[in-house]
Amino acid sequence: MEPIALFLALLAAVLAVPVPKLLHRARFSARSPRAAMLVWQAIALAGGLSLVGAPIAFGLSPFGASLPEAVTRAFMLAAAEDYAALGDLEVHPVHIFALCLGLLLGGHLLLTLIRTYLRVRSARRRHRQLVDLLSTPLQAEKNPALHAGRGHHEAHVIESEAPLAYCLPGRTNARSVTVLSRGLLEQLTGDEVAAVVAHENTHLAQRHHLLTVAFESWYRALPWLPTTRYGRDAVLELTEMLADDGALSHHSREDLLRALALSSPESETEHQPSQAAGTHTTHITGARLQRLLIPPEPLARPAIAAAAAASAALLAVPTVLLLLWS
Repeated sequence: MEPIALFLALLAAVLAVPVPKLLHRARFSARSPRAAMLVWQAIALAGGLSLVGAPIAFGLSPFGASLPEAVTRAFMLAAAEDYAALGDLEVHPVHIFALCLGLLLGGHLLLTLIRTYLRVRSARRRHRQLVDLLSTPLQAEKNPALHAGRGHHEAHVIESEAPLAYCLPGRTNARSVTVLSRGLLEQLTGDEVAAVVAHENTHLAQRHHLLTVAFESWYRALPWLPTTRYGRDAVLELTEMLADDGALSHHSREDLLRALALSSPESETEHQPSQAAGTHTTHITGARLQRLLIPPEPLARPAIAAAAAASAALLAVPTVLLLLWS
């Protein structure tokens, strides 16, 4: 099992530094945000599994030739407090240290995910209470274009002069809401408002907040790793691209561009909600703006299939190694 632990450590190192740097510069992301999102998820899951699995595999290597056997024997010896048997199995302090390191790292990742989710859910609940108190429903019947792509999500208006648009996810579609400011509505035409609403509703329909929370917790757990920083930034940008695609399926590119230009201030103001509240605010990056102005050629189906296959293989490698070592 020590060769497996070494391979997992090398895989974790590759996925932690060089791969995210290369993927961060990849141009295919704008051509197929969905494929790029799949690759980033595979990198995060495979990288995390390798990072945790490498020290655990090394620590358990003296206890058995397979994962079930090693785990069972380790628990039996720990329960029986048979420390003399550790010497017979040639268990050294470095194995104990590695095993503890892997368990602590896995626990740290899991607890950070739970803490981030609970913090976001609490902030989102408070934010929704404020929206319910301070906003009024957007009258869709006054603008028939709002019905296109709207789904089951509500749209509310807050009385603020700052141009602002964001969505606030809920546990169900009935509790999800898109929030627009009065200042934004006064500057947009009916079709442009409908494009903004369709953009935000795509975030809600595709549950983008779950991805952003997962990558945010990954970053909070290991902020010193390049892959967590690049991954978080990439996912935020990719979710916006996917939301743009959802809006463009019902509205013109010109309407969406004009609407986003007004609802995307260069810097966050005091009127804008924080990402900690689990919201999606419109923010235009250079790559996203270029993609809207000059639509790139869509990625070919064989290339998309190859990206999906590579993602599945990347995730399968550490999983299979950990489950089937011998």
